[in-house]
Amino acid sequence: MTLSTGTPSGLSGGVIVTGAAQGIGERIARTLHARGYQVFLADIQTEKVAAVADDLGVGWSPVDICDPDKTTQMVESAIAAMGRVGALVNVAGIDGPYRASDKVDPEHWRTIIDADLSGPWWCIQSVLPHMLAQGGGRIVSIASIAGVIPCEGISVAYAAAKAGVIGMTMSLAQDLESRGILVNSIAPGVIGTTGEPMPPGELEKYREDFALGEGGPQPVADAVDYLLSDSGRWISGTVMNVTGGFWRGR
Repeated sequence: MTLSTGTPSGLSGGVIVTGAAQGIGERIARTLHARGYQVFLADIQTEKVAAVADDLGVGWSPVDICDPDKTTQMVESAIAAMGRVGALVNVAGIDGPYRASDKVDPEHWRTIIDADLSGPWWCIQSVLPHMLAQGGGRIVSIASIAGVIPCEGISVAYAAAKAGVIGMTMSLAQDLESRGILVNSIAPGVIGTTGEPMPPGELEKYREDFALGEGGPQPVADAVDYLLSDSGRWISGTVMNVTGGFWRGR
């Protein structure tokens, strides 16, 4: 049985991708563009995101997702460029390097929560009035396996933020499905291209324990494509497991 990822035909309007300057966000932007979506890129790293946008020939905007005024300006720029915003893909955020719980100071906590939980919310809040006015849309937020199960080497603030993204996804889905907006999240596992690289011994052990190894960003981009395509028309409130077997059976 072949599982089709469908086409962008079920989506009315273009797609905003935040965090599109590099890593998972860039791969999502390039994948969606190659598969026929109209995309608009946003990132705080202006030179990098401008280069990606120029390569694809698409619009872009600088954005600090921690500032709701800036996320509103981003959405306005996207509407000016594309006419309508059919989907928002929340990728922008920061890594949460490990700190012992008793060493998590207020600055560390606020920085991680602002970028990885409040930031996606400000982006959603900025785009929501437009999706409601047009009668539909899709929202996909990149969470993390750390928001679902305990993971060594991850800050408690990061785990809390990503768990918050998952809770936000489920609550929004319940609230917005009746108004034509589907809200989902993706929990990637070990990508291998983001965050601090594993020490050689840890990486070898990981590959022994998990036969599928590190996934790279492409499986995450493919999952986003599926959720935005017509094939994703009956999926809402989910946490999509894209972990190469790291998280099983839940």
